[in-house]
Amino acid sequence: MTDVLPGDDLLVSSQTNSAALAATSSAPAHIVAQPRALAGSVAPLVDPSMATMRYQSPLRYPGAKAGLAPIIIDLVEASTRSLGRPQLFVEPFAGGASASLRLAGASHVDRILLADADPLVARFWQVAAADTDWLIDRMYEEPVTLARWDYWRSWAPRRTDDREIAVKCLFLNRTTFSGILHGRAGPIGGRAQTSEYAIDCRFNKDALERRLRFIGDLYTSNRLVDVWCKDWEDTLADVAEYYPQLLPNRVIAYLDPPYLRKSHKLYGKSFDPAGGYTPKTGATTSGWMSNGWQHLRLAEYLRRRAAYRWILSYDNEPELTSCPALYAANRMTPGREDADICGIRRWRITKRYVHLRYTVSGAAVRSIKAELLLTTLPPSCVPVNDRLRELENL
Repeated sequence: MTDVLPGDDLLVSSQTNSAALAATSSAPAHIVAQPRALAGSVAPLVDPSMATMRYQSPLRYPGAKAGLAPIIIDLVEASTRSLGRPQLFVEPFAGGASASLRLAGASHVDRILLADADPLVARFWQVAAADTDWLIDRMYEEPVTLARWDYWRSWAPRRTDDREIAVKCLFLNRTTFSGILHGRAGPIGGRAQTSEYAIDCRFNKDALERRLRFIGDLYTSNRLVDVWCKDWEDTLADVAEYYPQLLPNRVIAYLDPPYLRKSHKLYGKSFDPAGGYTPKTGATTSGWMSNGWQHLRLAEYLRRRAAYRWILSYDNEPELTSCPALYAANRMTPGREDADICGIRRWRITKRYVHLRYTVSGAAVRSIKAELLLTTLPPSCVPVNDRLRELENL
């Protein structure tokens, strides 16, 4: 069987029943009770060829941010020459985790840590990492039919540590139109299943098995140190608390937050109130800001309180680099207390445009769009070339 599954240049969010799952009780915060220590060296992969697979993530996500992975690798490699080798690479919006998987598999960083606020997504990564054989066996048992799609769409777990949550995430992710699992997204091929593509067209179990084994291999080799079910703010703060020996230059966070607009239609946990978050009490902003206070909170945190280097990718919207409350500033500006007590630095924020090809819901063909990339890695590590363009030279 080929390792390539149709449509894998679309990357997914599992959203169905996420709110109901989160409401029952908190999902497991970690794979185990506490984060794993970073002591010791990482082990070789059982199958090194997995590190060079074209597609490594079993999940499909809108936007195909996998196209950014080579650029992020280049930035990390360049920063290694300046700051030393990163010992931990963190993705607070894990999603399909394409960048992290490639970095860890090819040993560009020592270890990765994944986190996602969506309990379906987080539980998938936890089970894929720590219960790989069980998930693979369970996947092969599962018929890929319209009846099973209906079953998983309506199924709600009674316990947040149920391993079947991972099956639901994987099944719906691979069988729902564009991988967008909101209430209006239907199965691939439609209810009548008369389309050229049937519901199982992106469910190549042999190829998925290889990807799942890669995830398990990353975990057992200590390259994937942990998976957290936490939001971005708790993740960023807890990494600094649990791994202070890495601050400020041996840990890098890569953040790929929900789109500025319409994200509630794409993701189970978005910054729009319709996507699971509520605006800050007393917010009086207008337009997208009234529905996206989390975007402002994220920008405030990254500009003033981030304790280690970060890379941020966004859909290209003019407000992101023109609004002072977002990323108009060219340098981090921590408050005096954060700077003096917490050691927050005044790092420069370098901004670039990246051209990517990707497809989102409703688009018949792949498009070339500019992605915004911002980082506090040393400016000397962020070149200007055909892939990374200065904002004024787009």
